[in-house]
Amino acid sequence: MLLVAAAWLAAGCGSDDPPAPSIPASSAQELEARLAEVQRRFDVGGGACADITNDSQPAVESILSSLPSSVNGDVRSALEESFDRLFELTAEQCKDEEPTTTETVPQTDTETVPTETTPTETTPTETTPTETTPTETTPPTETTPTSPEGDQGNGGGAGPGDQG
Repeated sequence: MLLVAAAWLAAGCGSDDPPAPSIPASSAQELEARLAEVQRRFDVGGGACADITNDSQPAVESILSSLPSSVNGDVRSALEESFDRLFELTAEQCKDEEPTTTETVPQTDTETVPTETTPTETTPTETTPTETTPTETTPPTETTPTSPEGDQGNGGGAGPGDQG
């Protein structure tokens, strides 16, 4: 369809020596630019439909409505019909590209009961210190040597000064 519109533009567009009143060269260039714009927008995608509907189409309609009355009626009609058809096809293609909404049935909620964890209690082992009682040591008792009875200290031993 873009080729048809381009062909009509070329057939009735501003040459230097027009056979009959034709489209002014500036209008032809604007229409060709808008036609290429629509093609680019489709090629790129992602929001092209809104851009074409909200920007390209109103701009084309403005250009067509501002064509001088001297433009051949058949050329004017052919251009209007071609662009109308282009925008119809655009709307159909955009309708086909709209995401289809499907009704989703909500899933039944399954309740997950958290597992209860009981902390293990650890009882610390008590250590009781052993009491140590110091042992008392009794110093040895002093013993005084005793002499046998009747012995008065003369033990018959050699004493100092005894020579023998």
